[in-house]
Amino acid sequence: MVIKSEHILQTAAQVLARRPDATLQTIADAAGISRTTIFNRYPTRDDLLNALARDTLERVAQVMAWVPHDTNADVGEVLMRITDGLMPLGSRTALLRLSPDGGSALDAHWARAATPLALYFASLQTAGHLRSDHPVRWLVASYVGLVFAAWDEVSVGELGHVQAVRLVVSTWLQGSTTAARDEGGLAVTVS
Repeated sequence: MVIKSEHILQTAAQVLARRPDATLQTIADAAGISRTTIFNRYPTRDDLLNALARDTLERVAQVMAWVPHDTNADVGEVLMRITDGLMPLGSRTALLRLSPDGGSALDAHWARAATPLALYFASLQTAGHLRSDHPVRWLVASYVGLVFAAWDEVSVGELGHVQAVRLVVSTWLQGSTTAARDEGGLAVTVS
């Protein structure tokens, strides 16, 4: 029987989302594999957490690859699609906070995942669709922060998937678009 790392990582994400202090033995039991099998792949809990963090960020990067290069697309629709794609990763993202390599080792993965969004936001600023008084880094960080908040609220049952997507996008657009600044109004709507 071939045990795929994907199965182990998916099971680990589910177990650790419920019990952040779960041991490798607990994860092995939940995955239906022996302790030896999991230890052969991930000799320490930190190795497993780091692998799970890298895998999660690769999945975030796959979603971010959907970001268009065209500034003519409706910003709200683009962000709705991206946010909708990110929401299923919520249970995995809590683990990013647990990863022992949470610093510089994961920074490169984060940067790679966020680059398409940063380039898109920069293009939107140049085209006059986003506020030019906000640095692109801030626009990306504020969007990612809202996504993390939504993941947390979905995980505790306060928001559903669709509601979380709408709240992330509408909140971000209200503070970031040029229409939001006109006369201090919040003219952006997301249906």
